[in-house]
Amino acid sequence: MNLSRKIKKAFRLDTYTSGAALRNLNRLHWILKSGSADIQKFVPTFLNRELRKQWRARQQTQNIDYIFAQINRQELDRINKTYASGENSIWTKYLDTRKWIERSLQQVRRLGLVLNPPSDVLDLGCGSGYFLFAVKQLGARVLGVDLDGDPIFNDMVRLLGIERVGFAVTRRVKLPEFGGRKFDLVTAWMICFNNYDRADTIWVADDWNFLLDDLSERLTPEGRIVFSMNEQLDGKFYSREIGELFARRSDLMDGRVVIFTKARLDATAKGNAKSGQFQTAGAR
Repeated sequence: MNLSRKIKKAFRLDTYTSGAALRNLNRLHWILKSGSADIQKFVPTFLNRELRKQWRARQQTQNIDYIFAQINRQELDRINKTYASGENSIWTKYLDTRKWIERSLQQVRRLGLVLNPPSDVLDLGCGSGYFLFAVKQLGARVLGVDLDGDPIFNDMVRLLGIERVGFAVTRRVKLPEFGGRKFDLVTAWMICFNNYDRADTIWVADDWNFLLDDLSERLTPEGRIVFSMNEQLDGKFYSREIGELFARRSDLMDGRVVIFTKARLDATAKGNAKSGQFQTAGAR
């Protein structure tokens, strides 16, 4: 958000609403819920010598210097020199590898993945693959989904050894089968596939509902989804309609970040089917 938008938002009446208070309550509930689960995981890990050793080893893999040591620096330098001018790709900001890896490490820590590492991770709109590369150091099997036309992204995912499926996440279109894989974590950072900057084609609640149902089928029983939204043209992360959908189907709404679990998605999907509130695929 640029400075002028921040100032406007600060002086908007709707900035200070009961909705903000509700979000804070949801955040507190999530912290208490996830904190309890973390404690249950931490205690046996700390008391068991072998598990404690594995945990400390995973902590070491999330050190920025360790991460960089896993990257072929000669090839990284070549990629930077090739695309730094911006003539071949508009995504030159992702050439700042240290910045984006550090951000990915923050995301890993916030999600508690070092203590409770995922086995199989899917990242929608994986870009250069930095988040998946950080998670991969924890021993996870990772898969990215993104368009395969940008040379920076293509070279980076090859350099980092990230498996990627070339696919455009599209409204009301199911994702590929991915060989029947089930994921315990699905992420989408700084989401662009919802046409967030195009008023005429931006996704509506039905489109998000379709995607959530599709993703839920691909989650393990304890799986979860993490969305990180981009601001729309009006400065908000989603419309009121979509916010109501997310509020009903998610476990946490914290500003741009929305977290869903399979248990809640499945429970709310049954309710949707009974009410008939949302259209099925191809209804339009």
